[in-house]
Amino acid sequence: MTAADVKLADKLRTVVRGQVLTDQESLRHYSFDQSIYQIEPRVVVLPYDVEDTQRLVIFAAREGMPITARGGGSGTAGSALGSGIVMVLPEHDCWNRISDFALSADKARVRAGAGVYHNQLQDYLRQRGFFLPADVTSAEISRIGGNIATKASGPHALRYGSIDGFLEQVTFVSDRGEVVDTGDETTIPERFRTRLAELRQRLHADRAAMALLETRRHLKTASGYNLFAFLDDPASGKLIARLLAGSVGTLGLVTEATVRAEPSERQQVVILLYFADLAETARAVCALRELPVAAIELISRETMGILRRRSQLPESLAVDANLVLVELSGPTAETELEKVEKLLRVESFRLLAVPVVARDAEEIARLWAVRKQLLWLIRNPQPGFQALSVVNDVGVPPEHLAGFISEVEQVFARQRLTSLIYGHAGSGNLHLRPLFDLTLPGLPARIQRLADEIYQVVLRYGGTISGEHGMGRLRAPYLSREWGADLYGYMHEVKEIFDPGELFNPGVVFSDSPITDHLREELLPAEKSG
Repeated sequence: MTAADVKLADKLRTVVRGQVLTDQESLRHYSFDQSIYQIEPRVVVLPYDVEDTQRLVIFAAREGMPITARGGGSGTAGSALGSGIVMVLPEHDCWNRISDFALSADKARVRAGAGVYHNQLQDYLRQRGFFLPADVTSAEISRIGGNIATKASGPHALRYGSIDGFLEQVTFVSDRGEVVDTGDETTIPERFRTRLAELRQRLHADRAAMALLETRRHLKTASGYNLFAFLDDPASGKLIARLLAGSVGTLGLVTEATVRAEPSERQQVVILLYFADLAETARAVCALRELPVAAIELISRETMGILRRRSQLPESLAVDANLVLVELSGPTAETELEKVEKLLRVESFRLLAVPVVARDAEEIARLWAVRKQLLWLIRNPQPGFQALSVVNDVGVPPEHLAGFISEVEQVFARQRLTSLIYGHAGSGNLHLRPLFDLTLPGLPARIQRLADEIYQVVLRYGGTISGEHGMGRLRAPYLSREWGADLYGYMHEVKEIFDPGELFNPGVVFSDSPITDHLREELLPAEKSG
């Protein structure tokens, strides 16, 4: 640490009650997440409570020191790493409280601290017969604050949408240290209400911008700020809550939220389909999504091959094929299964094996467990290779899925990369995980070249650079290309309304820096060995 850093930490300890970490082990630990980046903070602060967070914000603004809020460290785009103050929520009652469970008709509402782990909230709801449909696959390590920050969704977005549709109320700390409760209009600063109303009026008068938003309204996307919130006419609080979803900590520091939960589906059926090639797989997905199914997941043959080598899989996953998992749920699940089986016959899809139907709850849970563990199993498939998070969260309108996959395969073939393809195909949202040979030189150039080509294909199909994991250093330079100059400008205005001084997490929504800045040191062995 420099003398300036020591002085900064000493001053912070007189301001906040929580821990202020400056030891090298802690700074290094919080310089990583699940992305390709490494950025060491000057100091890490674990605020004791909301008042501590307010004091931290006021201090940081006075010192001109940016704050980056970090959740569970599950981010894949580098949005929770910062070179200033990194704020981490400690695991105690203030941040990990679940409370105020209430029933309303057949829905439930519950309040959760930003530090609550996703699977903890789901367990709490499950015991009461409900679940949060935005059921992320990183549930064990991601936290509710991070889920909101990235506009998380998960496999059931096909039926239910993203987490912003389930936000009833969000409490956050503003750039001036105010505690804002979006459920209480009296706590919302007048500057927010006035300027958001003005922005909404101008946006609605911009026919081209409104037409583009309407066109993309049903696209599963978490890129940029959630301007779809302006399409309707919600109260200021509801509008702000939706804008916070997907803002990756750049508009305010979320402290807690009230979410709506859905009744658990007691009857479930999963059908597994096996295909020889991905084009046929994509064609089947497009047909299946027209039925009232709950989820459609795709796992490519190459990905399944690694899974079989790395873990013990259920017998139904032993077929060497591209796999599609279709979930049907609710009282009509068996009826819908008949429709799926009829569709397969009528459309004459070329299947490599007879479909497998799972009705047993334990078997279905085992199949979903494999899907949710997939990322951790494929990351290091063999010595010297890593499945890096580079273009891992793209999405296209589902009707273009087959053409998109075909072009993506061509890009990977040209660049001599094996790509592991999986994801929420029913929503058009795919995770592309190219296997990079780390023993070869020039990794930054290879990463940049791949991202440029893949995003070019994505945008040509009217797609999105982020389907559910939010913005970050990995995607920021491509944001204006996706949305165009006008909507990109409106997004800048949203940032200016909430955080004109760039206090919160700069450089992760708007940036022209190369996506290869701040690569993790172990990703550059060839350059360093020379």
